[in-house]
Amino acid sequence: MSEHNVDWSRLLLVPEQTETTEPSTDMNRESSDDRTSPPPSVVLRSLEDDKCRTLLTALREPTSATALRTECDMPRSTVYRKLERLGEAGLVREYTEVRRDGPNATLYERDFTDISISIDENDEFTVSIERPDRDATDRMATFWTEMKKES
Repeated sequence: MSEHNVDWSRLLLVPEQTETTEPSTDMNRESSDDRTSPPPSVVLRSLEDDKCRTLLTALREPTSATALRTECDMPRSTVYRKLERLGEAGLVREYTEVRRDGPNATLYERDFTDISISIDENDEFTVSIERPDRDATDRMATFWTEMKKES
């Protein structure tokens, strides 16, 4: 990316994520915050929800909760509740867009390209989520996000 193409009034800070597609079983998981391999029940519950599917459809590009509320015609509390559910399922990621010219914005985007539900040799369901490729800009933003957390 050349320097003259950079919009210096904005810097995206993306939370750290591991990009794996390892399957996960629905066995006694303590944390539903494990975004790389959520339990199948959490993913299926999210995909079963009409409002969650509506939000996923609207997330063609990074979007604020306010814009989603307007586009999807949902109450603010519903949008946030469904975004949280989708985040726990590892289907949506949240990041902060830091702006020099105004207040920061929290944006949401779809965080999958493909979801596969399988049953393994032990008759347990597994879920595999393929993530979009992250470019060098995303990795650098992740680095700065982690630096900010440590300071």
